Amino acid sequence: MSAVNRRKFLYLLSSATLIFTSRDSNAGGTPVPWEAVRKIDMKGGLKVFWNVYGGDNKKNQQYAAEHGLKISDILNTFVDYPGGQKENIYNFLEKNRQNPWLKPTFFEKTIRKNIKGAEHDGIILVHDIEFEFSKDVEKAWQNPSIRKSANAKNLKDFSEKYYREWASWFYLPCKWSKEMNPGKQVGIYGPQVFDRDYWGFTRPAELEKGHQLDLKLWKHIDPYVDFYVASIYVFYDLPDSIYYMAANVEENYQRSRQFGKKPLYTYVWLRYHPSAQKLSEQEIAPYLAEAMAIVPFFTGAKGTVLWGWEPKATGQYYHNLPIFMNALGRVADLSAKIASAQLIIDRPAHELWRNKQPLVRKYKVSASEWVVMAVFPWQEESDRKIVATNCGSQSVKLEIRGKHTEIYHLKAGVLRRM
Repeated sequence: MSAVNRRKFLYLLSSATLIFTSRDSNAGGTPVPWEAVRKIDMKGGLKVFWNVYGGDNKKNQQYAAEHGLKISDILNTFVDYPGGQKENIYNFLEKNRQNPWLKPTFFEKTIRKNIKGAEHDGIILVHDIEFEFSKDVEKAWQNPSIRKSANAKNLKDFSEKYYREWASWFYLPCKWSKEMNPGKQVGIYGPQVFDRDYWGFTRPAELEKGHQLDLKLWKHIDPYVDFYVASIYVFYDLPDSIYYMAANVEENYQRSRQFGKKPLYTYVWLRYHPSAQKLSEQEIAPYLAEAMAIVPFFTGAKGTVLWGWEPKATGQYYHNLPIFMNALGRVADLSAKIASAQLIIDRPAHELWRNKQPLVRKYKVSASEWVVMAVFPWQEESDRKIVATNCGSQSVKLEIRGKHTEIYHLKAGVLRRM
């Protein structure tokens, strides 16, 4: 078989995996090589980043770049690998989760050393800073030493200063990154304008209460970041997971607009999160891989970061990468239009989730041109559902096949499935 015919065969083989005949995403065999994976070309400012580390790290970075993915760097900002963890900030935090003014003496030293030693192949740098601190402001106010550090007049003043000081643990690394690497875009994987939620969306009365403190912290961080991050790693092989993705992206997108127009990027992973018990770190189901590639771009994201950790693997790591990239390709084909179009969110994703209704999102390119996404994962793979939606003054009917995430392009009255 010639090299050209082999590439065609491999591409057709990868495309065939779009037919979801099985929920088993961990079938035996080796994942198809990069040559069988679709290349993409995102336009209009939309982006897809590769942030997967593994046994063939540099080789996979090269392949990813050749396939249209940008390289992203992530930094475990508080650790101290060179110093044998003697000046690890997380270790210090184990004994202090209540006094934000009590930073370790090596706080700046450790962070600057890590920034200097980090890989800087990517066009963005993400500080991975994840720790819990006490949200009990009244308890902190009652502590004489903490109250003295705050120099606050009253509890209200103390509360404002308390969150601002905790915010400095997150924004100072971003500030120093900008000083040390001018021009590099910087963000945080950790707290956000809306912290990730799952089942909270099914209990709306509790949702706002559970996230009322997010903004108190974030408003101090926002001036130091160039983009927002919504983490939508998957925990369950359930239809709910698609609505979870949409709801988290939408909440971050809508809240972040009060600060300006910085882009929102989602963090995705082609494996189930380690906390998923029986599914832990298995590859996600094919229908979720497809949705993960498409849904963020129709709920407010301007880009997505594919993260992964495959230290013992070689070659192309994922069985579902062809599905993911094919789905991204369908977005890319219309990316120039999507990037400048108006996103229409008729009803919140969490409302559609609770009522088990189809998730439909639309981009208005012009009065006569629209791009529409539709998905209804509650049905079986063999089922078909017709959904009617209004695109301006025109009503159109969309067919949703099984658990597929569909994209339609409507122009001058002609509807085309992408």
